[in-house]
Amino acid sequence: MSLLSVEGLTVSAGTTALVSNVSLSIAPGERVGLIGESGSGKSLTALTITGLLPRTIVATGSITLEGTQVIGAPERTLKGLRGRVTAMIFQEPLTALDPLMRLGRQIEEPLRRRFRREGLDPAGIRTAMLALMERVALPQPERIATAYPYEVSGGQRQRVAIAMAVACRPALLIADEPTTALDVTTQAEILKLLDSLVREDGMALLFISHDLPVVAKVVDRLIVLRHGIVVEQGHVRDVLGAPRHDYTQTLVAAARAFDRALDGAP
Repeated sequence: MSLLSVEGLTVSAGTTALVSNVSLSIAPGERVGLIGESGSGKSLTALTITGLLPRTIVATGSITLEGTQVIGAPERTLKGLRGRVTAMIFQEPLTALDPLMRLGRQIEEPLRRRFRREGLDPAGIRTAMLALMERVALPQPERIATAYPYEVSGGQRQRVAIAMAVACRPALLIADEPTTALDVTTQAEILKLLDSLVREDGMALLFISHDLPVVAKVVDRLIVLRHGIVVEQGHVRDVLGAPRHDYTQTLVAAARAFDRALDGAP
């Protein structure tokens, strides 16, 4: 059975379809990339999977996580899935994090849910929080734990967001453009971190991006979305080596041209 199964997903705002008849699946431990230009419906698809769509937007079709139906599920059911079955890393951590809460406490929140049944005391939760900060390579965990989001760098904020997402060891990690707001060096560090965390914990990964070279580094299979419609999908090697759809061909050509420009080739 698939960990995630999406069948005939349509997401609409009023009479306007933003995502149309999307179907995809992700097996346990599989890495899948969802690519497409801005406005193609990538983030909407991710929000629908996690049950976080705004009330003004309606989803139809079927989404199951470990066999549990997401569309139409009560909030209590969705809360039971978040963290344990799936968790999401957002594009801009400065807006995803609570600006009025110290970073250590924000990491402790999901840890409390994870260790609730074990009855871990506050000291134990703090120890687990600092260990998790070290795992995502945050320098000086004791200092950063007492800082607010605006007091640390963008890369450090994203590491905090990643720590929060993996705190409950979800079966499926969704990363929505997690490196877009970062410089190239920090971007590479975050990609390497995600790769190691997913591998060590055996998580499945849905990596969302408009940047083909970035997503191709961390996934095995690609799904190409345009105007809310899946136009192509397949193994990374096949999609990059022999793209079938005109839109995918354009993306691949643009990525190759950019790489040549960086290398100084004509």
